[in-house]
Order: sequence, then C-alpha cells, then structure tokens
Amino acid sequence: MDKENKKINPENCTRKNGGPKLNVLWIVLDHVTFRHYKMTKGAVPVLPAYERLAREGCEFTNCHSVHPLCLPARATMLTGVYANNHGKLDNGEYPDCGLPFYTDYLQRLGYRTGYFGKNHSGYENFREKGLEGFYPEGYGNPYHTKEYREYLSENGYGNPVFHQEWGMPTVFKQENGRIISEKTYENGDYDLTETDNFNMYSAGILKDTGKVHESDFITNSAFEWMENCSQAGQPFAVRVDMWGPHHAYQVPWEMKDLLEADEIMEYPTFRELPSEKAKMVQDFRERIHDRNPLRSWEDWQPLMKRAYEHYSYIDKAVGELLEKLDEKGLAGNTVVIYTADHGDALGSHGGLVDKAGDMMEEVMHIPLVIRWPGAPAGTVCDELVSNLDLTPTVLEAAGIAVPDYMDGVGLSGLVHRESGCWREDFMAEHFGHFGIRAAQRTLYYKNFKYIATENDVHEMYDLTADPFEKTNLIHAPEYRETAAEMRRRLLANMDRYKDDSEYVTDIRKRAAER
Repeated sequence: MDKENKKINPENCTRKNGGPKLNVLWIVLDHVTFRHYKMTKGAVPVLPAYERLAREGCEFTNCHSVHPLCLPARATMLTGVYANNHGKLDNGEYPDCGLPFYTDYLQRLGYRTGYFGKNHSGYENFREKGLEGFYPEGYGNPYHTKEYREYLSENGYGNPVFHQEWGMPTVFKQENGRIISEKTYENGDYDLTETDNFNMYSAGILKDTGKVHESDFITNSAFEWMENCSQAGQPFAVRVDMWGPHHAYQVPWEMKDLLEADEIMEYPTFRELPSEKAKMVQDFRERIHDRNPLRSWEDWQPLMKRAYEHYSYIDKAVGELLEKLDEKGLAGNTVVIYTADHGDALGSHGGLVDKAGDMMEEVMHIPLVIRWPGAPAGTVCDELVSNLDLTPTVLEAAGIAVPDYMDGVGLSGLVHRESGCWREDFMAEHFGHFGIRAAQRTLYYKNFKYIATENDVHEMYDLTADPFEKTNLIHAPEYRETAAEMRRRLLANMDRYKDDSEYVTDIRKRAAER
C-alpha cells in the first residue's frame, strides 16, 4: 500500500461534530451457522439477542464477510482494508505492515479502548496499541489462562468438564498435498483447563451447571470494564469477541435439551456433491471431510443439534450483556454492533465440516445488526455491506472522518436511512487455506455471484433463483453477457483496491476476457 499518498496518520484525526461521544460495543462471533438460521426450516439456532437488536436497530440482510478465514477477516476489522493491503492473507504468520488500528484514532480523542476475547488477527501488539482487556495471543485458549481460573474461583465454579459425543481428526496444516499436523480426541470426558480439546472437530456438552463457558467469562469481563469506564466518565469502544460458536461445539448443560435432533431438517445441499468446484475444495473433501464417520442425515442430526445449541448459547450470552447495559443506563449512548468473522459450512454441499476452503454462501453470508441511539428502530437494509465496513462505521460513531486509505465504507448513513448512493457491487478475497495457496475472488452484483479461482474453475450463481448454489451458470449461453459483466466488475474492483499480486495473475487475465 502506498502509505505516502494515503494520509495514514491517526494524530491528524479530528471530530466532525461537537456532539456527545457515543460509546461503542462491537460484538464479533466466530464461525456461525447463520445461513442455516436464515434459510432452512425446522429446528434452527435460537437467537433472541440478534432478533432484539434487529427490532431495536437496523438489520443488514445482505452482509458478506470480506474473507472466509478468521485471521484475515479479523485483521481487516482492525485496519479497515482488504487482506491484500494489510498483508495477512490466511491463518498463517505474516509481518505487520504498519497500518493503524481503528483504536489509534479513538484514543487520540480521549476514548478508552478495550478488547476481550479471541484475537487471532495476526497482530500480537495489542498491549502496545493501548488496548485494555483480555486477549490471549494467537488463536488462544481462554480455559488455560490465569484470568479464567480466577473467574472460576471468584464465582465458586468448578473446572469445566467437556463430555465429547462426536469427534473426528482435526487437520491443522497441509504441505505438498500431505497432512502434516492433525489431532484426534476420543469420545469421553475432558477437563478443559487441562486439555487442548477446544479448537477441534468435536461436539458434546459441558457437564458443569455453572456459567463456565468462555462466552460467560468474556461477556462478564467486558461488562466490568465498560462499567468502570462509565463510572470514570470516560467514553469507551470495546470489542467483545467470543471463540464460539466455532467448533468444538461445546454446549453448556442448560442448553443441551434446547432442540430436538429429529426436528432439524436435512440441509438442502447435504446430498449435493459439488461437481464443479476448485481442486482445493475437492482435495479438502478427500483429505479432511470424508474422514467424518457420519454418513446419513440421521447420523448428522445430533451434530447439527449441538452446533445450533452452541450458537444459541453464544447469542444468549450476548443477550445478557445487553440486559446489563440496560440495567446500568448505558444503552442510551452506546452503539451496538453484532456480527461475525465468517460462517460455517457444516452439513452443506455433500456434508462438509468447517469452512471447506471455499467462498460458498454458508461461509460468506454473515449476520450484521447495528443499534444506534437516535436512529430509526426496526429497519431492514438490503444493500451490499461487509465486515470490511465496520471499522469506518466505528469511526463515524465517534464523529471521526473516515481516512481515505480505508477500503471499507461507514454504515451510519444506512443506519439513519439517509438518502444517497451506495456501492453496486462488492468483492471478497481468499488466498487459500491449510497451507495451500489457491487464490479466489468473489464478486456480488445484484442477484448474481461470481467466484474466480486462480488457474482453476470459475463459477456464477443466481442467488435469487438458486440460493444454495446448486447450478453453476458460467457455461450457460444465455448468461454469457452477465458473466462478462461480472468479470468486468471484478477486474474493476481488483484495480480499485490494488489487488494485483502474483497470486491472482490468472484471475486478472481471465477477468479481462469479454
């Protein structure tokens, strides 16, 4: 990125108005079955906190992640730029390119800035950046920290015991087509403070009846910090990032009977093996997903039940945090953002687990609701938006002009129902997964979605007629002009955001075809 011409300097930031400084509570969930919640019938995740915020704020129904992996998406939500501009391309290790965080701007205007929960952004300098709170390095495991042990002790809770009901080998790295790092836990009981059965392909229940789930600990810690800021009369902006509902799907005792497994309807693409997908996706299926012992939908239903119940519990923790804001009188001057880093492909496209290394809608479509004091309540926005836009939105909440180098666009105008133009299309990036470099780009325009894979297949779907992406239209003669327009727009976005690295040479070449 050309830093000289982009005016990257938080010290020069100023407020656009002299009104009161709004607080910001930015909640980020990890790896959500949101597409399942929105698009399927029968038993689905129960999300009263999400639905409450939708009634009281603005629900964005057409929100997509900027990237299908945790680390790049989280780095974007700190910096406001695409992965090709912040340099953290996948879940691996990359150098810091020196971009400021949104918190650098807020601190210049007297905000206290906090962060509680999962980091996994590729940045390990949170403390140096003036971020208060709790954020273990890397992916992190809250159950192994002294802060969590102190939380258990202060509240009289015992250690969390996870009873695993389902599990399969969890792959952490591949190299040259070989799995070189994986781990498996057999079904049984595990003390989470002593084992690593956390970021695993597994599901079950927590046998302790206390509030021992990581989301309870995180939301409790975050609220104590917010209350302290309020009592000191200091404006605050805080990220609350739960590790859940990412697998392992560890359902607290009180939520274990929320849903009936046999009421979970078969996912529409459960039996649909993708015939025209990138080689990377096919390889992941063969090496990872096909090792899942579950075969029939009846086999899958108990796993889906635990995944949905886990998501429901995380949402419940969010709801309790909102209630505390009400009780302490903080809701009236606090902007609340509820979103996720990306989705979960669980049970889709032939029975996948995890993210599948692809940009399917189960992974890309994410929740976003924003409640903003003074803005209309109960509104719905179907414009193309993304978690790329949230860093600028937080700056707008603080009254700060959005720096021109940021790739995202603030959403305050949409929240307040102001008239004006909005983007017609949106590009998302992917650079590969599990050590496999296989770049993809997705372009959304109107009801169409175009996926381009470097040196591999291109796909195009009509998401209105085909929301589950069953029919690739890329070779259909009647859609030739539409495909050409999608390629034109994709290349224009790549040019606009300086997406011209060696990883996308073939994508750019084919996007230029008409």
